[in-house]
Amino acid sequence: MKARRRFRRGGPGGEPEDLLVEILDATRASVKTPEAELLADFARLPDGRTSVILPSGRQVTGRASLRSEGRAEAWVGARRLAIRLSDPLRELAGEGSEVRSAAAEVRAQIPGRVVDVRVSAGDLVSPGTTLVVLEAMKMQNEIQAESDARVAAVLCAAGQAVEAGAILIRLEPHLPE
Repeated sequence: MKARRRFRRGGPGGEPEDLLVEILDATRASVKTPEAELLADFARLPDGRTSVILPSGRQVTGRASLRSEGRAEAWVGARRLAIRLSDPLRELAGEGSEVRSAAAEVRAQIPGRVVDVRVSAGDLVSPGTTLVVLEAMKMQNEIQAESDARVAAVLCAAGQAVEAGAILIRLEPHLPE
């Protein structure tokens, strides 16, 4: 199951840093930067989260998802970490051509209760449009569209309890005219 992939991580106001992520086997991964290498043990949990044990012995459990335009999100407990990643191969492949969005599933990142669904199937949404309001840990979280899209299906309802990883909305690409 060995896999290797290069990424470029953007720092706030700093120079991009090259990362080499290598899955060594079903339970170990290596992340190399120009300055260091981090080896970590990991395991996928039944609820879709991943547990990572760092070399220091610290264990972190959370969920990560790739978003559009080189953005990734990691959730550790209720804390959201935004990460800017880019794939140099995709950047080269996309040069000189218009990149079209793929269909997307909007998922609950943590367990909670749907407070409000603000879109219906067939609606056109743009970046920043609130799709669903989810209450988790006594906080209301607005889940927003990240790109222009059409709502293909709404798979949740107000008042519904959802587990982490549950699909809330399905979106299909839509380019504004």
